[in-house]
Formats: sequence, structure tokens, C-alpha cells
Amino acid sequence: MKLRHIFITVVLSGCLLPIFVSAQDRAYPIEGDGIFSFLRRWNRTDTTYVREFIDLNSEKLNAQGGLELGTVYLIPPLHPGDVYPAPETNDQPTDPKIFGEKYKDFTLASDNLEDACFYIISGHGGPDPGAVTRIDGRELHEDEYNYDFSLRLARNLMMHGATVYVIIQDEYDGIRDERFLPNNNGETCLGDPIPKSQIDRLKQRVEKVNDLYARDKDKFRYVRALEVHIDSRNPKEQIDLFLYYADNPQSRMTSYTLRNEVLEQYRKHQPNRGFNGNVSHRDLYILRQLHPPAIMVEVGNFQNTLDRKRIMDPNNRQAIANWITHAFIEDFSHSIPISVNTSSKSMSGVK
Repeated sequence: MKLRHIFITVVLSGCLLPIFVSAQDRAYPIEGDGIFSFLRRWNRTDTTYVREFIDLNSEKLNAQGGLELGTVYLIPPLHPGDVYPAPETNDQPTDPKIFGEKYKDFTLASDNLEDACFYIISGHGGPDPGAVTRIDGRELHEDEYNYDFSLRLARNLMMHGATVYVIIQDEYDGIRDERFLPNNNGETCLGDPIPKSQIDRLKQRVEKVNDLYARDKDKFRYVRALEVHIDSRNPKEQIDLFLYYADNPQSRMTSYTLRNEVLEQYRKHQPNRGFNGNVSHRDLYILRQLHPPAIMVEVGNFQNTLDRKRIMDPNNRQAIANWITHAFIEDFSHSIPISVNTSSKSMSGVK
């Protein structure tokens, strides 16, 4: 977030005085923020900023006078003479430390994806848990499992030489080998707090990816965005892998490559089970608005008993990440140059 200053000259007692007026900046708090820590992150370190903040945001504070996650707050303008650098942005490829202590170190398995770039988006996060289900008296949130899938896939892709950006991040949760993943709302979008409003959340991650893509599209032969979800539908309905694409022929081709690879893996490892995953066109906001070829994957039905067992099993989460990685390697080997999605944009079909 950049501070924008306007200089106004006022005649007062025969003197010309410059007055600093900042266009109003806004931001979301992160988990654990108090007013002072929130302001400090935006370089307002003087305690006088606290009173100004309260005056600007009195109607948005909770009953205890504190901050609410997912609520946007106005930031007091900088005082005359106060000049601070803008907060740092997290726009670099993924640091392996995000995978956690157990998985941060790895060796390259190949250079099969050396000229490929991926934006991996874990669905929901922050104030939005996504689908919720209960088992053995414990509440499970979709976003925690989306994130674990996403990290496993990102690590796999990097092991084959790809440049990878994990768009939704949690500095405390790396790859986890547990069945029950604890719930929290500390995820960020490349370091920025995630908004409470659904449209604001989608806009935020779309803008982050599109900004990166504008910089990366001429550097790589192959660029793809993938958003990871778990479906939530009738508990009696078992699904395998659903893949969605919007109006981009490369998204469509990649979706079918991913589906065919997973189908082949099921035939190999579970020949009598069958496979009911499919590919379809969906006019979803995030797929339509993303500029790189984009795919959304749903890896099961969170409400179905059998699907939930698969999702909760860390070995199965890793297997699906492995299969999708193999599919991307196959897709990359037959890819054509990337192109920008310039189809018409609207707000319908949100996810």
C-alpha cells in the first residue's frame, strides 16, 4: 500500500505553509493485532496515531474497543514531517520454509518444469473457513485441508524445477501429517490480511496473481494458476476429482490433462474402484478474472464419509499432489506459448 501525498499551499499571517494531506489508506488486521501493533505495521509508531485511529474507526471497533478480523480500517494520515518507507510486499517465489521444519529441505528430482511458473491458491482462508464438517465431536474446516494440499503440490512442483508462488499463506502451518488439522484464521494473501467480504477476498487474490503474471508472463514458457477446494454437497454423494475452467483454451486443455492423469492413476492403483471425476466449464469469478490460464480443482466431498476419510489421510493428500504434479509435467511437455485471458469480466459466479 503506497502513501499518496498532496501538497496544498495556505496563506497564513503572510507566510506560505505547505500542508501534507494523505489520501485515505485502508487495511485489514491480522490475528493477534491490537490497535498499536496494527498501526506499527503501517509505520505509525507515535502514540498520537492511536487516538486518531480510534476517532476514524470508532463505529468499527468491537465492544471491547478492539479490532475485528476481516474488517477494513482507515489508517490515519502521516503527520507533517513523518516520512516512512512503505511496508514490504511479499512478491517473491515461495520460500521452502513455508513447508515447515520437516519438509523445508528437499533435493531436485528433475528439471522437467524448469521453464514453468505456478500460482497455487488455497481456497478460502482467514475469516472464511469454507465448508465445515464434524467427525468424532471435532469440527473440521475446509481451508485447513485446502492449504495442506496446496503446500504439498507446491513443494512437488518446486522439486521438478518450477517457480512457484503460494498465494494464500500461514506462517505457522507447514505441511502437516495429521488427520485432524487444527483450525485457525491466521492465513494471509501474500502477507496481506484476508478480507471478510467474499468479493473483496476474491478480488484480493486475483489482483495479487495478475500483478505477478504481468511480470512473469514474458519470463516463462508456461504459466498456470490453480485454486484448490474441497466440495460440500449431499453426504450421500461421493466424488473423486472435479476440474473447472473458464473461457481459456489452455485452461481447458490443462484441466483434461489433469483429469486423465488422475484417471490413469486410479486404474493403476485401484482398478476395481472406478473413477467419476470430470471436467466442466464454469463461469466462476476467480477463473474468469485471472489473466493466466487458470483451473479450479475440487478434491472430494467434505460431507461424504468415504471422501472425508481420503481427505483426512495425509498419505492420500500426498498421493493426489503427486498425481497432479505428474499431470502438470505432462501438460508442460506438450504446451504451447501462453496467452492473456481478455474475456469480458463481471461479478457473477463467485466461489
